[in-house]
Amino acid sequence: MFFGLGQAIFLSLHARPFAAYLVAGLIASAFGLWLSRQRIIPFFTVLMLFAIFAGASLVQFHLYLVQAPTLKKPVYTASLIGAIVSVEPRDGRTRLVIAPSLIDGIKNADVPAKIRISLQGAIHAVPGDIFSGKAKLFPLGVPETPGDPDFARALYFDGIGGTGFALGRNYQIEPKNRAGTSLLEATGRLRLAIMARINQTLPELQAGLANAILVGERGGVPPELAEDLRKSGLAHLLAISGLHMGLLCGVVFFVARLMLSMIPAIALRYPIKKWSAVAGFMVGALYLFLSGATVPTQRAFVMTAIVLFAVLVDRRAISLRLVAIAALVVMVVRPDAVLGASFQLSFAAVTVLVAFYQGPGAKWMATGRDVAAWERAGRYFGLLLITGVMVTAITAPIIGFHFGRVSLLGVLANLVAIPLMALWIMPCIVATLVFMPFGLEVVPLTILSPALEILIHLARLVAGQDWGLWYVARPSAMVVAPILLALLWGVIWRKWPVRGLAMVPVLGAIGTMFFVYQPDILVGGSQKDWVIHNPVNGTLVFNGKISSFHRSIWMSRFGINPSKAVMQTDRCGESVCWFERNGQRIVIAETIDDPFYICRHADIIVVLKQDFPKGACKTRPLIIDDDVLWWQGGAAAFLPVKGEPATYRTVRDTSGYWPWISIGGR
Repeated sequence: MFFGLGQAIFLSLHARPFAAYLVAGLIASAFGLWLSRQRIIPFFTVLMLFAIFAGASLVQFHLYLVQAPTLKKPVYTASLIGAIVSVEPRDGRTRLVIAPSLIDGIKNADVPAKIRISLQGAIHAVPGDIFSGKAKLFPLGVPETPGDPDFARALYFDGIGGTGFALGRNYQIEPKNRAGTSLLEATGRLRLAIMARINQTLPELQAGLANAILVGERGGVPPELAEDLRKSGLAHLLAISGLHMGLLCGVVFFVARLMLSMIPAIALRYPIKKWSAVAGFMVGALYLFLSGATVPTQRAFVMTAIVLFAVLVDRRAISLRLVAIAALVVMVVRPDAVLGASFQLSFAAVTVLVAFYQGPGAKWMATGRDVAAWERAGRYFGLLLITGVMVTAITAPIIGFHFGRVSLLGVLANLVAIPLMALWIMPCIVATLVFMPFGLEVVPLTILSPALEILIHLARLVAGQDWGLWYVARPSAMVVAPILLALLWGVIWRKWPVRGLAMVPVLGAIGTMFFVYQPDILVGGSQKDWVIHNPVNGTLVFNGKISSFHRSIWMSRFGINPSKAVMQTDRCGESVCWFERNGQRIVIAETIDDPFYICRHADIIVVLKQDFPKGACKTRPLIIDDDVLWWQGGAAAFLPVKGEPATYRTVRDTSGYWPWISIGGR
């Protein structure tokens, strides 16, 4: 827990600290461990500090390993040549990750290790092929405004130093000689081949779901269906995680053991349980590669592998130590994952479930052989309901922080969806993997089709109940993080005197709430989109041509129901928009012809594409102009509270000076 906290603190800093500071902290805390080795409370206190420094030091080391050039400004290139690393179909387009050997217009020393580009339509390409053509490339996208998600960080840790798109059809793809194909390229080709078989057999919507569950490719899931799954609390079914890995390996384990037990000559002489565990491990490893080895899949595979290894050595595996080992493995392999929703949701849910089923849940699950089938079924669904309530409660702060809404009906939806996955969908997935090498995948996929259709209708039904969604304004990380620490602390410890220490971070979170405010105005660094928040009636006022992407991000940030997010241009003239909030007159414009008039009548001035003249105003209005947006990124303005002056913060103020942050070409 404190190892991950150290990583999160490091990545939340304004810039990378000197390595000497971290080394000094590690040495000092290690010396403190030696001095306090005979006193448990001081030792454990210093151990927590040592873990924080260790986590931060690992991120520093990882940044050293992945350091590579990144684009600093947009580039039109007449010749982009490189090997294709991955192919991802997405919403009628194709996304390629390319390892460029040449980018015309960029020095070889400044060429990124990998770039990601988008192409129109579907293309016939596999990893290892050579791409060459014209493209427009951009630096990694920074947050549009302070506090928005930082997608560039994950791309940088993936080794990607720029994004862009191919210009029309001005490109060529040359097949690579299949001799000497790497494991990564072979896995990529296998994924594409499986997706092609599924797309040929199932209808479009069902094929998109099947591809997401089998190979982790969610690009074929239409945005409308993906939104329904999120609203209904079923989006976790699209991310290959512990549910999928556990069911897949469990099905293989029990089927293999059943088949071996039917052969007396083998069952009576050999350890078929251990053989079945090996079979489950091998299929799980294959599933890990096929799914693209995302963070939830890595975590799930590590935990499943430990469970199967425990079978081999005749030991008990399910414990909080298992969760800790899996978390450490993921954090060592991918330190930035600790700030992602996937990591946080996965481990929060697994931790509370393991803690519960080691305690009271273990007694409730212990059923006698003489219990009737209906009673066992009732107990199963009862525990499933309790599981859903616990997972919803523990993950609600995380979901609210990242997505701005929580599905209250998700518990009921999962009562249907999880048995559907366990008893119907995952067995068909296993059968598909078994039959596909023989060209017989049509049979299991045909059986799978009705189950996927039920899942689609269930998502649409639950998502249609808008009253089942709870929209919440995004709380500060300084509020959510202490609450999560307190919840984990309370789950891990058994004795109440120690558990009571969880109140310390809770009180800290409560105190922080009184000093954290939501911004009243957001102005995007792209110098096009803006929004004004009205907390009185809970509405957002957008500019008339806001992009759907920024619109959705800002709605989730403020926890606004889409029905209350309006585009209001009736207060805009030909080029200037006037608003009033908290007694402050606000003007937003692309350009201003008469700055002296604006100075006399406005308290807050936002000019998107023009430098506001210095010294034009005798008063001191808050000014956010082209000079601010270009060199410092998007801005978040806070209107006066109790007579205080209006202020603003920029992306540079909050995101700092990291290798993946490029604003104004620097």
